[in-house]
Amino acid sequence: MHEPQTALSGAFISDARERPAIGLCWSLLFIMLFAGFMFALPVSAAPGPGPDVLETAVDNAVISSPQTTLGSLLRLTDAIHELIREDGVTWENQERLRNIYQQVEKLFDLSEVPPKYRKHVAAETAVYLREALARFPVPPVEEVPDEEQMLAWARDGRAALYRLPDTPLVIRKTDVGVYEGRYQFSSATVAEAKNWYEVVVAYPYLEGQDFISGLYDDYFLTPGPLIPVELIRALPDWMQSQYLDQTVWQWLLLIMTAMVLAGFVLLWRALVNRLAGELNQLHQKLVLVLMPIGVIYLTLGARSFLERQVILSGEVLQDVMFVAKLIMLAAAISLIMRLGSVVTEAVLTSRHFDTRKIEQQLIRLGIRMFTILIAVIIVIEGMQQIGFSLATLVAGAGVTGLAIALAAQDTLKNVFGGLLLAMDRPFEVGQRVKMKGYEGFIQEVGLRSTKVSTLKGHQIIIPNDEAARMEVENIGRRPYIRRDLNVTITYDTPPGKIARAVEILQEILAVPEVSPDAAAASADGNHEPHPNEAVNQPDYPPRVYFNDLNADSLNLLVIYWFHPPDAWLNLEFANRFNIQLMERFNAEGIDFAFPSQTLYLAGDSKRPINPGPPSSPPRATTTAESSPASTTTRPIPAMAEKSSDAAIEEELLHGDDEGESSDAGDSTS
Repeated sequence: MHEPQTALSGAFISDARERPAIGLCWSLLFIMLFAGFMFALPVSAAPGPGPDVLETAVDNAVISSPQTTLGSLLRLTDAIHELIREDGVTWENQERLRNIYQQVEKLFDLSEVPPKYRKHVAAETAVYLREALARFPVPPVEEVPDEEQMLAWARDGRAALYRLPDTPLVIRKTDVGVYEGRYQFSSATVAEAKNWYEVVVAYPYLEGQDFISGLYDDYFLTPGPLIPVELIRALPDWMQSQYLDQTVWQWLLLIMTAMVLAGFVLLWRALVNRLAGELNQLHQKLVLVLMPIGVIYLTLGARSFLERQVILSGEVLQDVMFVAKLIMLAAAISLIMRLGSVVTEAVLTSRHFDTRKIEQQLIRLGIRMFTILIAVIIVIEGMQQIGFSLATLVAGAGVTGLAIALAAQDTLKNVFGGLLLAMDRPFEVGQRVKMKGYEGFIQEVGLRSTKVSTLKGHQIIIPNDEAARMEVENIGRRPYIRRDLNVTITYDTPPGKIARAVEILQEILAVPEVSPDAAAASADGNHEPHPNEAVNQPDYPPRVYFNDLNADSLNLLVIYWFHPPDAWLNLEFANRFNIQLMERFNAEGIDFAFPSQTLYLAGDSKRPINPGPPSSPPRATTTAESSPASTTTRPIPAMAEKSSDAAIEEELLHGDDEGESSDAGDSTS
């Protein structure tokens, strides 16, 4: 009857186990497809070395003098124009163009440009300068100082630089860096290149320079190999209009790329979350690591597409790269934090790693601090790559850290208090403690506070700084629960029954002898331990003594140590012990004593009273000299042990008025 249900349950469990693997396969397939689209396609479509590639030997930049630097600028920019004038950027000429751009970077002092933007700034500056030089009369290259002339100027004490007449172009000797001792266009020339181009762009080309016409459009407006250049050139004129140095079609592709990137990120997030939702905690954290990795990879693909295919330029390209760098930097920080969580979970769940909960908290904190340190290093390096100086970052971090420390000093005190608790380990999560006047169980030891759940169910939150300084009574670490019990019996208990009471208490606490059948069952593992074994440990046997004569009772002291220190089990044992004690004492006729006072009254036949001294009988009369107003006396009732002299005097003076008491016997309170 249950077979179909069992089969269905098995199929469901099998399907649940297979779904994570299926989701992971789909995720990996998605990564491979996207990688092939963004990166593998250009490589696979590129042909082998051709004639253009073999000409790269003449594309090397020579910067040994102002003359060679200027000549290299003209030669390399002319080569760029020649390559992309007809067919644009293709798979065939892409490698040579990349080599030319690398050589162009050597021509300029880019020390004030962030490393991430130097290649683009150098290429754009070269195009601006070449277009301007084709419209402005400058001396021929042969008249520019060569290496020997610059050495002669140096011997004469002249500065090692050369300015083209009537231009902002300055070629100077580099003093630092990998190009020390060679000549580059100065950083000021790099900053003024675009402005100079915008000034002279309205001038016509000089005679013999018409061949350079269209270099600006070839570099800034020509797409990459993935976008057919014929399609772009066939667009209407309004699509070729420029806004912020970018054409309309470039802006449209930029917006579409941003939307596609956002869609892919959301899709990737949904896939990762769906896969992680079916796994345990460790595997879930491991799968979630794929989220920032996917974001980094997708952002790299989108940036590469805009940089190499749409070929954005100028400040727009720098802004796009800045945003992409920030996204990847944030994803990298998230990746480091998630990896830290994975490492923490893997360490704590390892079979070879067994620790207490307070040590687990210390491990979590240590790994978290280490991951935060790595994240800070990544942030500093990433911001430096974007363009922020290291000195500014360090100074800003110092000021920010000081401000945070001053504003959060109480929080920091509690954090360090948590570290002290983790290292000193005065208690652990789940242990019963008494602290700050509260008794309860440690619920959580966080970075800022310790949470205690009281026996009444209330939650008490104690700052770690206070918890580390206060006295803590750790009840949870007691090895046993000791009970000191005073069993009191009445004074009229005979000595024989006193001895019997001691024996009864010992018998109640003793472990009965094991019969042969019980011993055999114990050997087979079927024997249940006797409850009294909890108080009969080798080093802690129970103790029973007739130890004291109280004012109103005889005292029997009972001491036992209950193992293990479980409060509920101890109460169960105490309940069983008390019931047996009452039953056995009642059966033996042993009366329990309680605080009382006994009044012995005159006229009690069971307790005759002699109020006078034992050596002489009480006096019945008095002489006239001693008491002229009274000739008779009355017996003085005996008072309880705790009656005062004032009470006796009151009875003597007013006994006649009150009359004889008709009550007799004991009175208890």
